[in-house]
Amino acid sequence: MILISERAGPDEGAGQLHIEHLRVEIGGNVAVSDVGLTVRRGSVHCLLGDSGSGKTMTSLAAVGLLPPGATASGTLRLDGVDEDLLTIDQARWSTLRGSAIGYVGQNALGCLHPAYRVETQLIEAIRRHRPMARAEARRLAVEELAAVDLPEPGRIARAHPAQLSGGMCQRVALAIALCNRPALLIADEPTTALDDDTQDRILDLIRARVASDGLSVLLITHDRRVVDEMADEITTVVDGVSSPSLAAVATTPTSERRSPVGDEPVLEIDGLAKTYGTSGRFAAEQAPVLQDVSFSATAGSTVGLIGRSGAGKTTLARIVAGILSPSAGTVRIDGRPMTGADRAGRLERAGLVQYVFQDPFGSLNPRRSARAQVAEPLIVAGRASDEADQAACTLLADVGLTQAQIDRRPTALSGGQCQRVGIARALIRRPRVVVLDEPVSALDWSIRDEIMTLLNELQASTGCLYLLISHERALIERESDQIYEVADGNVSRL
Repeated sequence: MILISERAGPDEGAGQLHIEHLRVEIGGNVAVSDVGLTVRRGSVHCLLGDSGSGKTMTSLAAVGLLPPGATASGTLRLDGVDEDLLTIDQARWSTLRGSAIGYVGQNALGCLHPAYRVETQLIEAIRRHRPMARAEARRLAVEELAAVDLPEPGRIARAHPAQLSGGMCQRVALAIALCNRPALLIADEPTTALDDDTQDRILDLIRARVASDGLSVLLITHDRRVVDEMADEITTVVDGVSSPSLAAVATTPTSERRSPVGDEPVLEIDGLAKTYGTSGRFAAEQAPVLQDVSFSATAGSTVGLIGRSGAGKTTLARIVAGILSPSAGTVRIDGRPMTGADRAGRLERAGLVQYVFQDPFGSLNPRRSARAQVAEPLIVAGRASDEADQAACTLLADVGLTQAQIDRRPTALSGGQCQRVGIARALIRRPRVVVLDEPVSALDWSIRDEIMTLLNELQASTGCLYLLISHERALIERESDQIYEVADGNVSRL
């Protein structure tokens, strides 16, 4: 961990980023009404607000990445740049992004190209703004991966994003944002997918850059603990309007747990193992992720998985869901094997197990409305379109979306709203097993309890089993009937 002996104070006389009367509209809907703030040099400015309040749209405007069809007005100025940032073209933005402004989006996996190795993406970011030999750029890339606390940075550099956990992808995105030593870092929920220990290390890294390089940071978060540790100044956004005031203290969710039903096992895992790198160019660098995992669980129960980022939690969950194939072992749901299925078998399996992904944006189709995506599983299963549409609208309302939001595409929804769409889509067919991969990590504290209460009510009415993955031990302990810790490829019951 990087230790800072003394917190460096911000430069009282200079502002790195100035936002005045920012207004953003998307398709006639006002996402941001009137936001104003100043991020001073060498300071951390935290931007708070409920899901959908306009925090992310504010950050996207500040880096020139508003979605197609969005319009912005107001004033947005960066120290050292003569023009108003709202008036410059994309060629100018491509020069500023990465050199003057580093950006870490809420959707870490979506910030990375799935077809290219991590080192390729870091090398491209470095050489775009600092011409140098590829070998030298690769050396710097590995150093940046080590700086964000990634284990075995040389091996991670050669991996594709799909081979990394969500937390690892988040750290890779941070390395790309900081690799050219920008003056300003805009980070949208940069620690959401990380366990507490890794989160502390990343916050220490950001604080170290603030102290050593005079980095200015606009940090968007709903985590009050992060605010308490990091913020020099705070701006709160409510319904698209900003105010320089402290948000209400977050409360711990208190959703009610119900007892499991039945004693017959619904989920059975026996001798499960998974090893990456078993073929191809890097076959000599085999990386065992899971080894000899075995457990079972009954209907209506919740199995909690906890462990550090990259420990193998998501790999285990994706094998259970049939997304990945195990290297050894078996997974059964209601006695039916979940591997080696043909097309008919996969359709049947979709009715048995569903997945709420850690990455709410990447799991949704950006071209389709929330209503269409939630109705689709029912239509595929043979239900009439009108009936599926009505069921989708009802469930989307149950998870907290308004009538206007139901018909929006993911790009017009916040991260928390997209996560609610993902939950509704997973539950629409009433599956026997639901994998919940960090289901509330992208949600602000004000609605976490509502979502967990809803999940518990649906579990009570359907008798489904939840496989709950989280880095929050308090959430796992409160919501789980049995808890397993994943560490170094082994799974042990707590």
